[in-house]
Amino acid sequence: MPTRLSRIALRAAALAMLALSAAPVAAQGARGEGVGAGGAFPYVSVFIATGGSIASTRDLNQQLDTAKYYAVSNDAISYGGGIRGRWGRMVLGGEAAWTDFGEEGSPVNGRTSALRSEFFLTQVGYAMWAGRHLNVYPMLGAGAGRMTVTLSDRNGGGKPSGTGDPSFTEIALHPNNSSKLDATYLLFEPAVGVDWLVLRSVGDPMGLTFGARLGKKIAPNRAAWKMNGAKVVGGPDLGPDGTWLRLTVGVAWR
Repeated sequence: MPTRLSRIALRAAALAMLALSAAPVAAQGARGEGVGAGGAFPYVSVFIATGGSIASTRDLNQQLDTAKYYAVSNDAISYGGGIRGRWGRMVLGGEAAWTDFGEEGSPVNGRTSALRSEFFLTQVGYAMWAGRHLNVYPMLGAGAGRMTVTLSDRNGGGKPSGTGDPSFTEIALHPNNSSKLDATYLLFEPAVGVDWLVLRSVGDPMGLTFGARLGKKIAPNRAAWKMNGAKVVGGPDLGPDGTWLRLTVGVAWR
């Protein structure tokens, strides 16, 4: 997905979230379902999620271009899941997700590059709105992530020369048949979430949830690169960047 389309989709999702959170307010108050701080408690949910994500791949692509690889995309599709609990009006949870930026291969030299990532977060938030059906909550996630770059050469490519720690460029120039490099980083995610609970009948304590979350990824440290557990020097500054959107569906109960 081009970056421009990603931005348009994120803005559209933000407007949809505002509409979803605002529309049921009058009806909820009329039904006595709880409005604002004096209403019900947020519900517990187990969910799966999918959405779009963006990474800063400019530095990586500059190094890949030196070794005649095609550039990897900065747009990706992510998928994962998690659990959301409560303590009073506090929203507590955890989430894991995997992201695929795709694979690019050159038919000229037979070299292929692929980028994937994963992250794990613990989250805490507060239910600014907790009605019978609607939850609206800002939250902050903290955890760690890992970027994985796989470089392949169908013609072999040999191994990096030298006895010291190899550089990222040396591995890119001589990836053997395939070399997998990974970089770990700290991750913070401020976000706003909206969940809508669908019940079969008014008295049911359990139902399905449909939601959306909009936030920003922040990686405060430069990623440290390794290959097969060994240090790799001179690696690119690669990490999550910008705004993300995830849509969720799950099961919830009070």
